[in-house]
Amino acid sequence: MADGRTATVEQIKKSPVLKDFNTFFLSEILNVKVYDNGDKFIGYIDDIAIDASENIRHPYVSAFIVRRGENITAYEYSSFVEYRYDYFELAPLPVVLPLKLTEEGEYESDTEILLKRDILDKQIVDTSGMRLVRVNDIKLTFVKNGIVTIGADIGPTGLMRRLSLGRIYKAVAALFNKKIPDQIISWQFVEPIGTTHKNKIKLVVPYAKLSLLHPADIADIIEELSVQESAEILKSLDEETAAETLAEIEEQDLQISLIESLGTEKAADILDMMPPDEAADILGDLSEKQAEEILSDMNSQGAEEVRELMSHDEDTAGGLMTTEYISFPETFNVEQALSEYRLIAPNIEMAYYLYIEEKGGYLKGVTTLKDLVVARPYQKLTEIMNRKVSFCLLNEHKKDVAEKIARYNLLAIPVVDENDVMKGIITFDDVMDTIIEINEELPHFLKGSE
Repeated sequence: MADGRTATVEQIKKSPVLKDFNTFFLSEILNVKVYDNGDKFIGYIDDIAIDASENIRHPYVSAFIVRRGENITAYEYSSFVEYRYDYFELAPLPVVLPLKLTEEGEYESDTEILLKRDILDKQIVDTSGMRLVRVNDIKLTFVKNGIVTIGADIGPTGLMRRLSLGRIYKAVAALFNKKIPDQIISWQFVEPIGTTHKNKIKLVVPYAKLSLLHPADIADIIEELSVQESAEILKSLDEETAAETLAEIEEQDLQISLIESLGTEKAADILDMMPPDEAADILGDLSEKQAEEILSDMNSQGAEEVRELMSHDEDTAGGLMTTEYISFPETFNVEQALSEYRLIAPNIEMAYYLYIEEKGGYLKGVTTLKDLVVARPYQKLTEIMNRKVSFCLLNEHKKDVAEKIARYNLLAIPVVDENDVMKGIITFDDVMDTIIEINEELPHFLKGSE
């Protein structure tokens, strides 16, 4: 019998067979000895590769990585005839997969993830619970056509199992009539976070599961990651989702760091999808050179609007406003306005107030979507609009703007220049913090009356 096997053949054949238990954990087979069919010691199970070339719920095991000293061999999963808890036995003619190694001697593949190297002890995103969690173990199971991953164990039992304390841990809990279940996240909800290994970023559709979350949830996850990991996620998202996610990030320093990490072209693509006022806020915190480089790569019309906004003091109406709003010429009737509305409203955040302008862009009146819908088709907009429009000037301080919005219970207020030419609008959420500040500054006895 080859050197390295410490038990007799009879003892080995009595050891538990993995298939008899159907499911098993990664930690239970790492470092298990591997022998060929002639009882020659080959090495130890060092890792398991799963096939990530298809975006399926439970990917198949594609290879077992066997290590002996510095030598690494990848065997196709079907190359084994025995899967036991203390040894694996190779078939007479095992399938050895071609190896591609990194400069550091690590196994590399464009279509596979290594469970120990890339997942175990790493942070992942639980897309069902929308949170970052640490993987303590990985559960797998035998199926008709191979072995598949069930999910990631994020609970304390996974950690205890790896320390060979799993049974003791559960036994102690049983003494106190406590049952401690495994905390398994189904693999369909597991989203690995990029590491230094290049293969993690090449796989199929990187962060495909993460991209299905609401941008606000993606932003919460990103705020817990490093700038490098966060930038990788943003790059993988489509521009619209990336723009919405960037806007949801509350930490201004992180926003700036991410824009700087994305590169000029990608940053420009994302900022092009953001409302001009939000893009201006971000670019305003960059160096003049950086901001101009990004603006040069942006859509010319969008860049012009952003430059206009950046020219105003951030504490004034001009610095707060967005240039995205809905307006119609005073010559339009209701039917014309509704037809135009259907075309432009999907791309406008504040689509409730509709402004009516004279030739030259002079603000003449305002109506609402409700009034437009209930009006007769051939009525002129000038017949249904409100001519008494509350507005603010470009250089008006944000506190004065906030007071007007609060006083008249407005969702938005138009901004005009000294000639009454409409330049943009300021929405309630843009001054909400200022309204709260004003309210906190009021004497206690006035707050109720306000």
